[in-house]
Amino acid sequence: MHVSEYAKNAAFIAKSGSVASCPYCGSKTIYAGSYCFCSGCEALIYPAKSNSQSAEITEAVSAISKAGATADFKGAISACDAAFSISKSPWFLYIKGIVQIEASNNETSLISYDKPGFMEENAEHRYNASELYAAARLSLFKAVNTVVSTSKEAPALDTNYLAFLASIKLKDYQAAKHYLDVLSGHNNDTAVSYSKMLLFNGVGTYRDSLLNAEKLLSKTQFSVNALYYAAFALFKLKKKKEAKAAIETAIKYISTQPVLSMFKTIKEA
Repeated sequence: MHVSEYAKNAAFIAKSGSVASCPYCGSKTIYAGSYCFCSGCEALIYPAKSNSQSAEITEAVSAISKAGATADFKGAISACDAAFSISKSPWFLYIKGIVQIEASNNETSLISYDKPGFMEENAEHRYNASELYAAARLSLFKAVNTVVSTSKEAPALDTNYLAFLASIKLKDYQAAKHYLDVLSGHNNDTAVSYSKMLLFNGVGTYRDSLLNAEKLLSKTQFSVNALYYAAFALFKLKKKKEAKAAIETAIKYISTQPVLSMFKTIKEA
């Protein structure tokens, strides 16, 4: 598929499809079909079931979304704790881990060597970043452990995909491969293609990642996050022009930090 087709299909979906609200992080995602992957946290969501949550969880998710929009990491983490306390859903442990990773990255970005003096602030930012990253890993491990302990009570596709996704964030690619093998037995080609795209991207086999990304960018099988992963793979394959076109399309529909960072990286390369 030529990169120009990405933009055409994205515009078609945005115009003729629907918009889903993630029941875990509150992000909005354009989609077509009975389910989709959240543009923010990458959770597998079923829009038709989004309204089945209790008012308490809906309020907590709204708090997560609002705090995330203003980079209020402490507020978002607190809201994740509240949502998990109410629902016991491992997805909120996963979301908490993602927020903690973002907070860690934010602390790292504050390190600067342009200031006079001994730059004590840098040591503090490094310490905070390390502590937050360690906390993020713990949250993600807890999410996987919760999945394992409750897997008989929840849909197998959802739980296995969550365990896969958390493993990817932990960069535990051996565990991710295990859960991908399990996912392959669910006869869901879309979930498998999305998972393969993430795994191949993580281990650096970018041609394979791109092939799976393109499976998710048609008018009938569309995942908006695949725009970002396609851009990333194309950039790594030294196809800057195509990568630039792909990320410029992605940024129209996704505003997550990885997309914004990739947009900047490709523009400045």
